[in-house]
Amino acid sequence: MKLTGVFVIETGVVNRGEGMGNIATVKKLTTPEGIKVFFSPVSYKRALWKMLQTYKNWKPPMVTKEGEVVQKTGTVIDSEEFDFAGTMVAKPKYEREGTFLVDNGISINNYYGDMEFMTNMAISKFYGEDEANIINRENFYGVYVLPFGVEIDRVGIQEIKTVDFELKEEESIEEKIRKIYKVIEKQFKPKNWTEPSEEQIKSWAEIVERIEYDPKTKTTKIILKKEERKRRIKQLLEGMGELAKRIEGSDRNLSPYFAAFSLDYAAPKYLLLIKQVLREHLKKGTLFDMEKVVEDLKKKLGDLSKKEGKSIKIATYLNYNETVDKIVREIFPGD
Repeated sequence: MKLTGVFVIETGVVNRGEGMGNIATVKKLTTPEGIKVFFSPVSYKRALWKMLQTYKNWKPPMVTKEGEVVQKTGTVIDSEEFDFAGTMVAKPKYEREGTFLVDNGISINNYYGDMEFMTNMAISKFYGEDEANIINRENFYGVYVLPFGVEIDRVGIQEIKTVDFELKEEESIEEKIRKIYKVIEKQFKPKNWTEPSEEQIKSWAEIVERIEYDPKTKTTKIILKKEERKRRIKQLLEGMGELAKRIEGSDRNLSPYFAAFSLDYAAPKYLLLIKQVLREHLKKGTLFDMEKVVEDLKKKLGDLSKKEGKSIKIATYLNYNETVDKIVREIFPGD
């Protein structure tokens, strides 16, 4: 099962490019329609993980360094971020494909070269100087679309084929966890590693349904309890609905004013329709008339889902969490 989604977000510059001289640039790309501004999946995810760690007590992953590359390590047991983000450690080889997939957030309206010219004259005068440094930065405000997906069936489930933990069937979950983390500590030497206490081991064991080990293939499979998987998915979606990224001394809103979700589409094909509707409003000059845009999107997405016999759940900032609750109940029926 896969949950696909598309957010429509109204905000300013979310992350910048490398800059040119004393100019702070926006990230942008050239398209047949003009120059679009975008924010990267890395920027979006980093803001999301930070927020969930701060407000939902998500655990940061362990990290290891191979050569000059820092990567996450550990398992789905110790970190929600590791569960969704995944990792790829080269030596010794250890990988997990992420279960949370995000594309670039790309603006509908074009960038037209808006610049802000600033100096630090005020603070220079405090220092007793009349000279000031000039700071220039490209500015932008617009409507972005952000497509994403969550591989529901893989959340809280991890198959490890490249590391042999030599687990025994008769061992308890606590014993298996203890073995797994001793091997991880020995092979990957995580930078932020602290040996888990017995209390920590017991706490981890409470969220694990079972740990399977196949001696023939030397494969370990970790499966978390349904309640834990449900909690993680719900908190991820709720976090996405109330997200901001700090940049240049202010919070840039990343929560959607319109969101579309579906458990029926393998990819967010309906993104194409959303872009078409937004472009039409851009041409008519009503792109920033939220009420008109939302009503138009609701109608046309409703027509599409009816025509294709599929379900697209729609949320605005007014009913976002209610819609997330419905989606989670559909993923975990009977709870």
